[in-house]
Amino acid sequence: MAAIDIQSLALRVGSGDRAAESELVQHFGRRVFGLVYGRTRDAELARDLTQDTLLALVKALRNGRVQEPDNLTGFVLATARNLISNHYRQLGRRPDRQAIPDEVPAPPGWDMQEHNERTALLAKALRRLEPHEVEVLRLTLLDDLNPAQIALRLGLSSDVVRQRKSRALKKVVEFVHKIQSR
Repeated sequence: MAAIDIQSLALRVGSGDRAAESELVQHFGRRVFGLVYGRTRDAELARDLTQDTLLALVKALRNGRVQEPDNLTGFVLATARNLISNHYRQLGRRPDRQAIPDEVPAPPGWDMQEHNERTALLAKALRRLEPHEVEVLRLTLLDDLNPAQIALRLGLSSDVVRQRKSRALKKVVEFVHKIQSR
């Protein structure tokens, strides 16, 4: 099988060549599906996000929005990763998702007034976080997932998950200390 000249295909797509669009979709389709399925573990979702990725690629080439056609593979894979992240971000905003509760039952023997004050303080701190930070904390604390599992679910790297978790916890601690020092 002969190697495909991706740059040439990209230029042909940009000039309106429909056959080149089909070749490009054929060339990247399997690889994109593999990436998306590997991160989502959902074949139907992988098919949908693969189509969205390839459609975005063709539109970007048609409109001349691809800055580096020689790095088209990087553009395609980054687009797929972004669509996966966007998908999970949208899920985080759906009301049927389990949220971090504002009220947490007190362990036996705890002072209820102190517990209620701490819970209210924590709820205020969590409301100050970005949605992606709350999502990482939710997946860590409520779903008991480790950074690698969270990374897979959100389409991020484990390092990014660790950074988001660390920043979120730091913000919560700083907020609590600030309130308590008043």
